[in-house]
Amino acid sequence: MSATLIVEPEPSGHRFQAVANVARVALREGEAILLTSEQGAADDAFHVFLDGVDIDVVVAFDGVHPDTRDLAERVAAVCRERDVATVIVMDADQSLKKWWYVARPAFKGLARKPRVIFMLTRYPAKLGLKDSFGWKLRISKGALAVLSRANGTVHRFAGFAGRDDMSVGWIVKRARDPAICLAHSRDRAQLRAKHGLDADLALVGIFGVVGERKNAPIILAAMQHAGIDAKLVLAGKVAPEVQEWLDGLAAADRERIIVRHGFLPDDVLDEMVAAVDVVPLALTNNGPSGIMGKALAAEVPVVTAGSEVRAREIRATGGGLACELTVEALGRAMREVLEDTSPRVSSVPPATAEAFAETLLGL
Repeated sequence: MSATLIVEPEPSGHRFQAVANVARVALREGEAILLTSEQGAADDAFHVFLDGVDIDVVVAFDGVHPDTRDLAERVAAVCRERDVATVIVMDADQSLKKWWYVARPAFKGLARKPRVIFMLTRYPAKLGLKDSFGWKLRISKGALAVLSRANGTVHRFAGFAGRDDMSVGWIVKRARDPAICLAHSRDRAQLRAKHGLDADLALVGIFGVVGERKNAPIILAAMQHAGIDAKLVLAGKVAPEVQEWLDGLAAADRERIIVRHGFLPDDVLDEMVAAVDVVPLALTNNGPSGIMGKALAAEVPVVTAGSEVRAREIRATGGGLACELTVEALGRAMREVLEDTSPRVSSVPPATAEAFAETLLGL
């Protein structure tokens, strides 16, 4: 029986959730193998997301960012030992730069050359005309993709797309980021009681890996500027620079922040998202957000700033507001969604994990 080899050395965020989604679809037609790192196999996310998934695990890397030549050689080594029909590199943006010339010698002599798929997590699918940096990035990645296709080292490319993006894509196929949440805002009161959250105060939530780029200081300043009587929830792995900011806050400000530091299993993360009143996404990466997908599925309003992709998506799904990435604009938008109790009307079909995996695999 042939196998699909999924390559993901990096455990951060919810990468292993994507691995599990792809593996479940791949298992319909054969076996699934995960090629990962020592850190990946030891991470909480590995055990949470891959528990119950019938996937063989090969620990081949001693770091989460292996050199591309080493990655290609490790992939080829598995292909020599197993009947691998398909290889999918789940975060291939860095590998794209060198794969086109290191993969051919690594794969030389293989009895069966696998079909190779690259998932580009940072390929900008939607851009404004004036986004010169985004266009440079898209053109350079597109050129390398064409080169890799031309010399036969990669056979398919896919990239994250907004949940409103129903286009197929030409060079890079568009995989709609799944919108999945196992909890719902209709159960907000029970969820707050379960997790010890304030029952009668509005909650503003930042989730996942709470690093500097999620702009927690700007969100807090926006809440204060707009006079929003709420607490800010930081739930997930809090980065050292964010903890340093928290430690330096005045006592009155620190009392307005609830911190749940550490890895959150998916059910807990979903319940925390569903328990808040608004999820602000003030970050400049021009792509969809997994946390935004959870909020949309839980019918928790989202305020997004810094991304044309997320702005288009929020307009199409009716799931909140898009604004400029400024204290004033974020404050106004958060206040508006907190005061708006009208039902959400979405113009796009649900984005499922199964459809996401099928697009990646070309099924």
